[in-house]
Amino acid sequence: MASSLLPLLLRAALFAGLAIILLLAARKPLRRWFGAALAYQAWLLVPLVVITSSVPGRPAQVLQSVEVLRPVQSLAAQAATAAPSSGQAELLLLAWILGALAMALRFALGQRAFLRLARAGGAGPASVGLFRPQVVVPDDFATRYATAEQALVLAHERAHIARGDLQANLVASLLQCVFWFNPLVHLGVRCFRQDQELACDAAVMRRHPDQRRIYAEALLKSHTGALRTGLHCHWQSTHPTKERIMQLQHTPPGSFRRVAGRCMLALLAAGAFGATLGARAEQAAPRYAVDLAMATASAPDIRFKLKADSFSQQNNQHGIPRILTAAGEQFAVESNGWRVEMTVRPGDAPDQVWLAGRLFKDKNLVSEPKLLTRIGEPATVKVGDGGAQDFSVAMTVTPQP
Repeated sequence: MASSLLPLLLRAALFAGLAIILLLAARKPLRRWFGAALAYQAWLLVPLVVITSSVPGRPAQVLQSVEVLRPVQSLAAQAATAAPSSGQAELLLLAWILGALAMALRFALGQRAFLRLARAGGAGPASVGLFRPQVVVPDDFATRYATAEQALVLAHERAHIARGDLQANLVASLLQCVFWFNPLVHLGVRCFRQDQELACDAAVMRRHPDQRRIYAEALLKSHTGALRTGLHCHWQSTHPTKERIMQLQHTPPGSFRRVAGRCMLALLAAGAFGATLGARAEQAAPRYAVDLAMATASAPDIRFKLKADSFSQQNNQHGIPRILTAAGEQFAVESNGWRVEMTVRPGDAPDQVWLAGRLFKDKNLVSEPKLLTRIGEPATVKVGDGGAQDFSVAMTVTPQP
């Protein structure tokens, strides 16, 4: 399980990072041309790309042959074939689980502390609650803000609730937990939250276009320091107040630009979906047939007694057992107390492959061979010193379409 989950996780993290890099470069032009709302909606591309990269199946041939995707295909193939040994894979999976749980605990404790402070009247204004959302305000809300400012602040928080921003924050936090090891995800979530506030500011200003100055004054009164973000939407956000105030001066896009922006977002989504499918590692990971012959000193030929785990087994034209596998996937064969776990990966040259794995005798680790061999030529692993317990396995690798 660990050896199959880790490549999937690495591939999803790779595509999530690439999508975030694209959005970091595009968010300001999108905001300038089509408005803050569309720049915020563009962050939907990240979960779209993550889901697309994890869907089973192979992409269409036309997508596999797109030249511009070759660098990404190479990176995806490396992520898919990065299969450590079974013990290492289990340790890495354990480390990932512990990191994800630690991140989730951090969010839970931070959210609990915020809610406790809000109930005491020391936090807010903010919108909280996934299933029963509400707006909380601090004890000094009526004295800190003028009446007109109060109305705008509450309109801002209600806009968060109406737009589903609390649920969006939950998705963003889940991505941070799953990809806690990817710094681009954390940077992307920070920018996502900033764009969320700008989009909400723009929504309020569309309803109250003549109160920009009052809104800016309310922002200045609120910015007393950075707060840790959580699932809630906080009026006193970590977003630079100067940028929020400057954004208020921009003329909102007209109907034509809003429609053009939606079309642009649809094209970006379609392009991201197609590019992710085309760069998927399955199309780049070659498949192999491994012919095996196993023997001991006491039984010169025991090749017909082996059994294979998880992968297809068939006999070739010479009657030798054959395992069908893909690059980076581990297969295991065993016979007479011996067990061989092996992985095939592309070599440094087109006609070479790496064979790496572990050899067990009665569940005891005997050897961890790593061989570089040519395609079509047998590679033999031998264990022993000439006694009756000597063991050998010969593996011949041939590519498969």
